Amino acid sequence: MTARVYCAVLLCLSGCWSSTEALGRNTADPGVCPSTRYEAGECAWIRFVSCVNDSDCVNNEKCCSNGCGLQCMAPVTVKPGVCPITNNGTIMCLVKDEELCAGDSECPNHQKCCSTMCNGLECMAPVTAVKPGVCPRRKYAAAMCARIRFVPCADDSDCANNEKCCRNGCGLQCMAPVTAKPGVCPITKFKLVMCPLKHLMLCADDRDCAGKKKCCSTRCGGRQCMAPVKAKPGVCPIRKSKPGMCPLMHFMSCVDDHDCANNEKCCSNGCGLDCMAPVSALVPY
Repeated sequence: MTARVYCAVLLCLSGCWSSTEALGRNTADPGVCPSTRYEAGECAWIRFVSCVNDSDCVNNEKCCSNGCGLQCMAPVTVKPGVCPITNNGTIMCLVKDEELCAGDSECPNHQKCCSTMCNGLECMAPVTAVKPGVCPRRKYAAAMCARIRFVPCADDSDCANNEKCCRNGCGLQCMAPVTAKPGVCPITKFKLVMCPLKHLMLCADDRDCAGKKKCCSTRCGGRQCMAPVKAKPGVCPIRKSKPGMCPLMHFMSCVDDHDCANNEKCCSNGCGLDCMAPVSALVPY
């Protein structure tokens, strides 16, 4: 009788330990499930070991749908960038395109596994979604990077509403774009004076300045609010990109003419502000 009680206690302890261990491991593994799927007609004759969640899988595998059930699979790596937009409404698909890839890890170099016009998958070069507007100049000091917390982004497509993916001095973070006040900052010649110390950053962008003043560079590498001067001579060219082209465009944004070299002006290209050579009259570009 004593032996039976002892065995029952051992079995209970073993069961309780196993249950506790299982509950502790019921967590999701990092990574993304591959998009590989069996066709519905294949489910009757394929064989695989089923799983319930990631804790049933060994190493870093995840419990993913294969089109017929849940199966342990190696996760795929998602490369940065955005797949090109494919408009299924522009053509009629009589046959579904082939699935030439299952995830970004099967594509060479920087290419991603993207949907085709007719619901297939193939490797394509990614595009970078660029939203209109200019990133604020706000930057954290290098010493603060170890203790600040923020949600990183890869490009503007990771940001909600009209926010842009901007550098904060420690990485890339979604921020609201700034609107530049009219006028141009005075030109500062750094070689005219000796700078024993760098000037303070008394403003980050035009929003920090009262009235019509703008946030401008000082002679010794700082920033402070100054009264604007007249814009550079000339007229911006009428160079407007179609809205659908904006994700494919790459350009260095500017805030005003002062950000542009020589006689170039800060002009709208339809997707944002870009430095361009001025024209003498408004002639369509």
